[in-house]
Amino acid sequence: MSIDLNQTIIIEFELQAKQQLMFQALLQGEDGLGLVRCVDGIQQLWTTTGQFERLQVWLAALPENLQVHQLRSYTWSGASV
Repeated sequence: MSIDLNQTIIIEFELQAKQQLMFQALLQGEDGLGLVRCVDGIQQLWTTTGQFERLQVWLAALPENLQVHQLRSYTWSGASV
């Protein structure tokens, strides 16, 4: 069974409002890792299966003052979220 490297992974997290722009600016500097959107007050970071491991390493290396708290991650089924 092969893994689809283009499958969409969504990571939901909490981030203080004052840190959101800084987080997005840092993420935009990392080519192809993902994009962030906010749904019902929860930030969602959208990435692909192929970038997921690299993204996890990037998230772990963020400065502690960003206080990023991961809630959950899941594979997007294509249904509305």
